[in-house]
Amino acid sequence: MNLLFVGWDHRAAPLDLRERLSFTPEKAREALDGLFAEHILSEGAIVSTCNRAEVYGIAAREDSLDALAGFFSRFHSVDDAVLRQTALSGRGDATARHLFRVAAGLDSMVVGESQILGQIREAHRLATAAGTIRTVTNRLFMSALECGKRVRAETALGQKPTSVAGLALGLAARIFEALKGRKILLIGAGETAELTARLLAEDGVSEILVTNRTHEKGEALAAAIRGRAVRWDDRARAAAGVDLVLSATNATEPVLTAGAMRTALHAAPRRGPLLVLDLAVPRDVEVEVGELSDVYRYDLDALQELAAENARARAGEVPRAEAIVEECVLKFQEWRSGLLQGDVVRGLREKLESIRRVELEKHSGKLATLSAPDRAAVERLTETLVAHILHDPMVGLKEGDGSERLERAAAVRALFRLDENPK
Repeated sequence: MNLLFVGWDHRAAPLDLRERLSFTPEKAREALDGLFAEHILSEGAIVSTCNRAEVYGIAAREDSLDALAGFFSRFHSVDDAVLRQTALSGRGDATARHLFRVAAGLDSMVVGESQILGQIREAHRLATAAGTIRTVTNRLFMSALECGKRVRAETALGQKPTSVAGLALGLAARIFEALKGRKILLIGAGETAELTARLLAEDGVSEILVTNRTHEKGEALAAAIRGRAVRWDDRARAAAGVDLVLSATNATEPVLTAGAMRTALHAAPRRGPLLVLDLAVPRDVEVEVGELSDVYRYDLDALQELAAENARARAGEVPRAEAIVEECVLKFQEWRSGLLQGDVVRGLREKLESIRRVELEKHSGKLATLSAPDRAAVERLTETLVAHILHDPMVGLKEGDGSERLERAAAVRALFRLDENPK
């Protein structure tokens, strides 16, 4: 049962590489299909956020770590050597520990950030729909979600949840001294944009404009925050007329280009700086936008120092959070160890043998009237019955691929309640 992960995150992989490795839901499904078609994984899921692209699963072959790097090199058209130099990877308990730390917000750019649990839940949902989540990865992801919830409930990391959006607005507040009275444009209407809109509303900004490729979705968000929706084709013109632009879409190409912004700014000269915060991966705003006069553009890499400050402020809660992660890793390890074929067969044999002996003891009075040869015959008969009952499960536990054998082992443990203490 070779549980492993391979990934690229904000600690080791620069933003331009993370952009190339990001997955839309469609791309994640395509990649999972490819990993199964090439027999690299027998079960698995992909977690893709603005700060990481990671795959978790059960290896179907011995060279799966190398095969995964090679697969993603081809899939994303990225140099194999670059991927190997920047990849994080682990096997067994290290895989569980890494995902649990991610779920707890301990491995995020913003320590304790609040969005990652939803992103892990979505990764689990997508893999389930693709049919690539099976016994072990299902338990792994459900355990990660449970771990993340515990950390937020039992430590102060959850008392003041933050996010990349909150960090970005903190930067904006520093530049403008205060956001109250400022005019804002949100590009996108997804989770990050919605979170940002709520934070902006609390800060008392004068007006929030929302633009989204699907206008109805932009209108819905604008209505929810008492803002105003702007047509997608008017986004550059709208950007030129506000104080702050915050972009967070799932687009694969820039949605705010230097050419469009140059034209819009020329048509409507402005006073004062324009702050553009790009929270998307791949990036939404062309780098050259930051070279325009009085335009200041920041992306996720530019938020690293603020993230470091946030981590220092929350450092006191990290040891308790790490202890919870280790408790969850141990619990998962115990469950995983219980799926070993030999342990399941041994546990099933012991359970049936216990039942056999209890029943013989229950009828010991009647058996006492039998002759010694007859009592021996009854003993042999019950032993044979147990052996016959064990035969098919023992054969079935050996059939199929690794993940199928694990599924059968988990089913046997559950159906025969092998994890329960004997009464």
